Amino acid sequence: MSGNTETKGQQPRAKIGIISMGDMGSALASLLIVNGYAVATNCTGRSQDTIDRATTVGAELLSTDEALITQCDVILSIVPPAQAAATAERIITAFKNVSSGPDARSTPLYFADMNAIAPSTVRSIAASFTAAGLDPDRDVRFVDSCILGGPPSRKQQPVASSTNLGPSTTGPVTQIASSSSTSFKPAFPREDILHDPSTGWSCPLLPTSGPWSFTDPSTFPYPYGQHFAQVLHIEHMLPDPDPNSPSTAEKKQTSEIGQASALKNVYAALAKGFAALSLLSLSTASSLRILPSFLSSLERMAPSRLQTMTRYVTTLPPKAYRWVREMEEISKTFTDEEEVGWDKEKEDVFRMVAGVFKFVADETVLGEEKVGKRKRGLDLEDVCEALGEGLEERRKRRKDGEGEGEEGKGVEK
Repeated sequence: MSGNTETKGQQPRAKIGIISMGDMGSALASLLIVNGYAVATNCTGRSQDTIDRATTVGAELLSTDEALITQCDVILSIVPPAQAAATAERIITAFKNVSSGPDARSTPLYFADMNAIAPSTVRSIAASFTAAGLDPDRDVRFVDSCILGGPPSRKQQPVASSTNLGPSTTGPVTQIASSSSTSFKPAFPREDILHDPSTGWSCPLLPTSGPWSFTDPSTFPYPYGQHFAQVLHIEHMLPDPDPNSPSTAEKKQTSEIGQASALKNVYAALAKGFAALSLLSLSTASSLRILPSFLSSLERMAPSRLQTMTRYVTTLPPKAYRWVREMEEISKTFTDEEEVGWDKEKEDVFRMVAGVFKFVADETVLGEEKVGKRKRGLDLEDVCEALGEGLEERRKRRKDGEGEGEEGKGVEK
């Protein structure tokens, strides 16, 4: 299937490569396709679920990374944090293979790392392209990017007043403001989306940083450049100048590799930190037999918090395994000794948060959940039940271990 109902019969604006077709990658592919782009991916060696997601949205399946490089001007890397460096190495190897053959590119390839990794990690990945002898002016242009919010989706919703307008897929990003009307109830959660009532699309925001910008024709000189940036809600960052710089010239705003990844880290820390605290509070309330009172209190005193908690904890089970590494990357960001300075021994909160998600992934049935094939953890009560089962097993193991220790004390050596 083509997956493109709005531009059927028209030539695609361009072909965009996406690695890989997970929940986010396939949703971004769908958004691009419906806006007139072709999307290609390489699913060789991937699961049937990944292949099915790609074919469902209408992405073209290519058999090699070399084919992606020769056919696409842009490749978006959207993989679990632990796979970010390996994915970049795949592209480096494939690009060098292509460059030595008859299909060598005549224009630079744009590689956008959109993964949830620390600034130091993304700088290391960017440096690997240069270390491999790839010239950004001629070969590969590295773009530091991130994704703020959930996967794009399209639903029907009544058109709201102008104060509720978000970005359009055909126009620039606009500020989302809260409505003064209390009668209007949006079909989408208010958090983590940019919503356009005229098209029905809700989309994440994709900030980028570094010397190469998709929003600047001088650094991305393709006729579809501005449209591509608008469709994906790409905004290039111009952070605050360094106040410690002694030179006036050095104090001017510059966009650097690592800044988009830093933004992802500080943004995700709030949402996923709250998700971890929610798991701890819910499971503790359930174990102490006060869960109904806890939920009732939230409903009466903080209903929006309850709504957010419900959305986070019921959607996280299939993603818990990848959030472990993401929390470790946030930990690395917050405890960076040169640029930040939080103490690794005393104040490394997100190393502990990683442990919470690792428990969910490795020690509960919730870790077996898959996107699109959910069975457990679909409501708060079942999340608590599954967490309780895992905690009960943990308590038993501790008790058995203590018992073995007591028996060993009486054994003469």
